[in-house]
Amino acid sequence: MPWVNSKCVGCGNCVKVCPVPGAIRIENKRAVINNSICTRCGKCFDVCPTDAIRPNYENPSLRRGGMGRGRGLGRGMDRGTGMGRGLGRGMGRGRGRPW
Repeated sequence: MPWVNSKCVGCGNCVKVCPVPGAIRIENKRAVINNSICTRCGKCFDVCPTDAIRPNYENPSLRRGGMGRGRGLGRGMDRGTGMGRGLGRGMGRGRGRPW
């Protein structure tokens, strides 16, 4: 899913090259992408003069934890909430679950 960052100047080049009518529109001098109908062809990436249209993996609002390189790991974030090895209760050693 492409997204639009703050570099967008609202030139409309992306709207002109998009093969899907209504997938991209200009609102308040900024491109808005309707991801429910976008085909992810990438033509908008190629014509954007400011590189404002970016791939989804670069979207900071979708990164877990919001730190580091998109993984959110560095300060104990997103390490998981599973039972793990069970803190020495024999889990993971073939004895089955103690509960």
